[in-house]
Amino acid sequence: MAKLILKNILAYSINSKGFFSTEFGDLVNIIHGRNTSGKSTLMQSILYSMGVNDSKENLIDIINENVIFRLECEIQKKNTFEKVVFVRLDDTLVIRIADKPPIRFDGINGNSSFEYGRYKELFNQLFDFKLTLQKQTDFTNAPIEAAFLPFYISQSVGWVYLRESIGDYRFYKDFKFDYLDYYTGLKNRTDRLQKYTLQKEKQQLEYERNQLIQYKSKDSSLKLSEILESRFKGKALDYLETYDSLATTLLSEEANYEKLCNKLSMLRGRQKVLLQTIRNLKLQKPRVDRCPVCEQTLPGDIRELYIYTQDINDALKQKDRVSDEIKAVSSSLNSVEKKIKNSSELINSEYKVLTESRIENIGFDNWLNHHSNINMLNEIKSKESIYDKKISDLQIDIDNLANDTEIDKLRYGIEKEFFKIFQEKAAYLEVKIPDSSRYKNLYSITSFPYQGVELHKIIMAYHFSFHQLIDKRSTIHKFPFLLDAVFKEDIDTGNRELIFGFLGNEARNNKQILFTVAEYKKDKNQLNGDPLFDINEINNKYFSGNAKQICIGEAQSIRSFLRKQELNINEQFLLDDAFSLLETI
Repeated sequence: MAKLILKNILAYSINSKGFFSTEFGDLVNIIHGRNTSGKSTLMQSILYSMGVNDSKENLIDIINENVIFRLECEIQKKNTFEKVVFVRLDDTLVIRIADKPPIRFDGINGNSSFEYGRYKELFNQLFDFKLTLQKQTDFTNAPIEAAFLPFYISQSVGWVYLRESIGDYRFYKDFKFDYLDYYTGLKNRTDRLQKYTLQKEKQQLEYERNQLIQYKSKDSSLKLSEILESRFKGKALDYLETYDSLATTLLSEEANYEKLCNKLSMLRGRQKVLLQTIRNLKLQKPRVDRCPVCEQTLPGDIRELYIYTQDINDALKQKDRVSDEIKAVSSSLNSVEKKIKNSSELINSEYKVLTESRIENIGFDNWLNHHSNINMLNEIKSKESIYDKKISDLQIDIDNLANDTEIDKLRYGIEKEFFKIFQEKAAYLEVKIPDSSRYKNLYSITSFPYQGVELHKIIMAYHFSFHQLIDKRSTIHKFPFLLDAVFKEDIDTGNRELIFGFLGNEARNNKQILFTVAEYKKDKNQLNGDPLFDINEINNKYFSGNAKQICIGEAQSIRSFLRKQELNINEQFLLDDAFSLLETI
């Protein structure tokens, strides 16, 4: 089991020099500020920093400011702890795990890109995330968003829909069942267990059949016999022409690959220089700073100021252009590498025998000596037919597979466990669970027939119940519980107090929780006299003053996630570390 603990985050705009920085408490974190101040932005920045693209559209305004995100975490596995740092700038993500060399990924903005696939493999390994989902007729590793789905409740849809806070799973067959089975510990005993067993047996037979076919194609003597058959039937010329064409293509792709590698190395070096140039331009201002070489004050007349501004703009444009070129070259490089691999494997397997056929002085008499190999080839074809028959019979068994009674019993036990927890939390929030089984049984629940504050409370009870159910499963990864906007605008004072009491009670489980709540200070000292709207009072009353308070915009200003002020020593250290990681080649 991998447990993630958030330590700190820094967001810095290269364009405006605005930034946000905060440390996280190991337990409860209350993120507060005015509506639209940037509380949700902080939540989404955490996800974005870890490579999640689902929240990218909501961050587009600050992403366009060339913002560098640096997220520092700690991953606990059994009794070991590893420090992990994520640094993201647009479509470049760099990860440093403990003291190991940083790993860089270019071009991860698209979930279907090759680089994103590489990152996804690392992410799954890092957090022991093994959920697989069915897409059409194949099973594939679940998207990264699914690893956060039980642990993130979004402000937009999370308090209405149960499994739509992050990610899009409409194209996966039986997503709800696979998702619930995995997070409740039934990942190896799914509703398709018997069918999977038969399918695996079928796949094994298909593998053995393919091995037989490959043996036939890889064995030089057998392949040579086939060539001799073709040669004396007038087909050898076509065989040679195909080989020559493939070999020519391979040589061309190898030359192109070397050229792209050189270009990518040059572009990454250029990007490193541009980042350093931008920082120097931002820090050295005309008529204020001195030249680092001659110690003279930098000139500051109108002409020099114009040149200074143009230098900054040119450097930023070049950085964006170089980033786009790096992405394009990386994509081309991956494509060419795949073509080279495929062509090499084909030449090695299909055309290796050419060397032998050219060395030997083969005539009609020699061909007679290879006739025994022809008999062996016929025997291989016979075995292929037997495999085909067995595979066909297994497919009939799969198609006729009866209803899965065993998995229903396992799910029933899970549903009883969940409902017991659900009842307790719903009772605490003074909301009634509807009588119908479709609102009680975990595998049946899709929505609730409520609205307003009643819907909000029962959804909250559901999420915390499911979170507690997951927490009991030792094999499932654990992420911080992110709750965006725990109050709706129309929640009355009585229900507000009830929800705070519920959150305070849940905080006793010693798990890291982050939740956002609106707070508006008309002046620096007082809100409106109501302690239910004063975060200091809320912290003291419901969390014994132990919650970490993270204020956005001093609870007075809006759109204030990135503030413009001098970085302190620690923030400058974190920013320098982020730049250093981005300069990794």
